[in-house]
Formats: sequence, C-alpha cells, structure tokens
Amino acid sequence: MHGTPSLPVRTKLAYGIGQVAETIKSTGFDIFLFFYFTQVLGLTGTLAGLAVMVALIFDAVTDPLAGYVSDHWRSRHGRRHPFMVVAAVPLGFAWFGLFMPPQSLSQIGLFFWLAGFAILVRGIMTLYYVPYLALGAELTKDYQERTSVAAWRGVCGVLAAALVVLVGLSVFFPDSAEFKNGLLNPAGYPKVALAGAILMSLAILISAWGTRDRIALLPKASNSLVRAPVREDIAAAWGNVSFRALFVGTMLVAVSIGIVQTLNMHLNVYFWQLSSSAIAFLAIGLLVGWPVGIMLAAPLHRRFDKKRTIIVAALIGPLAGNVAVVARLLGVFPEQSSPLFVPLIFSVLFVAGVAAGLAVISGASMMADVTQEHHFRTGRSQEGFLFSATAFTGKMAAAVGYLVAGVGLDLIGFPVQADPSQVTLAEVTRLAWLNLSACLFGFASACAYFFYGIDRARQEHTARELAAREALL
Repeated sequence: MHGTPSLPVRTKLAYGIGQVAETIKSTGFDIFLFFYFTQVLGLTGTLAGLAVMVALIFDAVTDPLAGYVSDHWRSRHGRRHPFMVVAAVPLGFAWFGLFMPPQSLSQIGLFFWLAGFAILVRGIMTLYYVPYLALGAELTKDYQERTSVAAWRGVCGVLAAALVVLVGLSVFFPDSAEFKNGLLNPAGYPKVALAGAILMSLAILISAWGTRDRIALLPKASNSLVRAPVREDIAAAWGNVSFRALFVGTMLVAVSIGIVQTLNMHLNVYFWQLSSSAIAFLAIGLLVGWPVGIMLAAPLHRRFDKKRTIIVAALIGPLAGNVAVVARLLGVFPEQSSPLFVPLIFSVLFVAGVAAGLAVISGASMMADVTQEHHFRTGRSQEGFLFSATAFTGKMAAAVGYLVAGVGLDLIGFPVQADPSQVTLAEVTRLAWLNLSACLFGFASACAYFFYGIDRARQEHTARELAAREALL
C-alpha cells in the first residue's frame, strides 16, 4: 500500500525485543526442559511427554480466550499493552520455579511438578504473547512494512536463541571430568533458569514501554465487535480460505516441530555423541541461518510473493534438517574423527535455519494480511482472536508431537539417566528413525499453503477499500 508512513526504527526494535521472552521460553523448553526431566531427573518419556502435552493443551485453549478478551479490552492504555505489562514479573517467577522441583520426588511427583509449572508458564506467556502478536499486526497496514516488523521480531528472536544456546550451554553446562557432557550436570539448570527469568521479564517491560507512544494510533474495540458472539467469529474466520490454509499448515508444521524439539537434545547427545560445547558450536549454523532467512524474506516477497516463499521454505526445511541423519543411517556420512564431520552438520543446519527464518517471517506477515481482509469483510478488528486461533491449532498439534515423541522413546526402549557410552547402536538407530517421522508432517504443510489466496494486489486493494470505509466513519 503506497503512501503509508514507515514505522520508526526505534518502534520496530522495541517491538522486536518483546520476542526475546517467548524465544527464551520456547528454546528453554526445546533444549533443556524435556532432557532435564528425563535424562537428569529420571522421569519416563511417556510421563514427560504427557505432562508437556497437558500444558500445551491448556495453553492452546487459553490462546483464543486471551485473544478474545484482548480484542474487546477498553482502557486508556489500549487493548494490548495492559496484558503485556501484567504478565512480565509473574512469568519470571513461574519460569524459575519450573526448574526447581524438590529432591526425591516420585515419578508421579515429578509429573505433576512438570505439568503444573509448565501450565503456569504457558498460561502467563499466553496472557502476554497473544496481545503482543496482535500488536505487531496493528502497527502498520503496509504490505512490505509488515514483513519488516516481522523481520525485526525474528532477528531479536534469533539473537535470544543464540544467547540461550551459546551462553546457556557454555557458561552453565561446561563439560568436566565428572560430567563428560555438561547437560547431565543437574547444578546448571537452576542457574540457566534464573538467568532466563530475569531476561524474559525485562524484555516484556522494554517492549511495552518502547511501543507505548503508538497506543493512541492503534485500533480500538468496535461496537460491532462487542455485540458479535464467539460462534460468529469462528464461522467468519473459517470461511476465509487463506485463514484455513495457514491454520492447517500451522497444524502440520507444529506436529513436526513437536517431535523434533522433543528429541533434538537426545539426538545430539546420543546419536551424534556431541559434547555440550560442540552442541553449542554447531547450533551456530542454525542460528546464523535464521537471520539470513529473515533478511531474504522481504526481497523474496517482492520477487515471488509470500505464498511461494513459504511453500519453498516448508519443503526445504525438513530435507535440510534430516539429510545428515539419513546419510549417517545409510553409512555414507563421515565419521566423527573426519575433518568433514562438523562442517557438514554445520552446513545442513545453516540451510535448515534459512528455511525456518523464511517460513516464520512469511507466516507472520501472511497472517497480518489475513486479519486485514477479515476486518474488511466483517467490519471487526480481531487481530488477537485470529492470531490466537492459529496458535491454538499449532499448540494442540505440537502437544500431539510431544506425546508421540515421549511415548516413542519408551516404545523403542530408550534408557533414561544413561551415559552416552552405555547406549547401544540399535537404540540410537531407533531414536533417529523416530525423529525422521517428523518429515512427513513438514512436507504436508507445503500442500496446505497452496490454498492461500492473498497476493500483493489483493492486499493493497483491500487496504485502500478499508481506509476509504474508515474515512467515512
């Protein structure tokens, strides 16, 4: 849409910093939490997967509620900022408590501690993150500027992930004579939890403060929105073909991510037999790839549009993320002593990171366009509800992925609290095949995105018509 003023860089930066909180939470869950409760504390894979699944289902159910309440909220501080501020400090306390279970808890005790605090963390994060995502869609109506806003959020997220992986692993989990892999040392987990809690709370407060000057310019809850029942909101959203495409695509990707994230650290420690320092180094490949993908998003959207970009990313991501695993299973990947071992893993992780960055930024920008079209069709500004609806299906599907992976670990007989040298070749081979099952869901998501129907011309036409309508009010 031409003629729309660009957002100040300071506003984009402040908004982007808000992503740090969610990234620390999600990266912490992916890298530390499941591994900590299974391999360090000894919780079975089934109970750990079930606990995470319960928390994700609770999280998914509260997402639309948070979006609905936020869309309807009326205050002098706007619809989004009050929720962001209120969540900041409680989130930090909940995150720290998650990693501090009392000693000598039974299996059932560990299950309830993990499930209870995971629910608390995710519930508070929802209170913050759903309004935060909606705020990003409301900051601008420009087609390309929305990609820029999403890119700033993505870059800040990548930096936060790098902080968690590189600093978290090297500082809090150094390899030692007692623990050849530092991730097996229980003393590091309270420290990394405290650091994460402080950073999450600060990031939220900085983001809310740095974007407060935009509150007066943001959409307000409309009278038509207040009168509309929830079932009409759901029916109107589902009637949008582009929304359905993103909804289903997100669901399929989430199942894949749930499986991969649950098994990722197990794969690093037992399949690749990497030390914590090597895991941190190789993770740079993925983390460097993310910002490259983010920076490529805008020019690729101009050249090929958002739909084609996300389809290609959805196809490349699973291939790049698993080609090294397949090669090793087939016996054609270099041995760990080979000088090509680390560079090859680094390279495929870099490509996977590029694809992930492209997919995330494209999806966020596409959903912002969907919310605009929904507003035009229905007359209701419901960024919070629509973003939360997509998050709902993503988390429900991810819950299934976590449970599949957790139960799968027990079905293949993978040991808990085991030293890497004690795990047999047959066990790590079964672990690798379990991880590869995630690829099918990743490829299926590309098929769903084919049905997305909003291109640049359609978005700009909708924006002009919407602006003309609002000018008459």
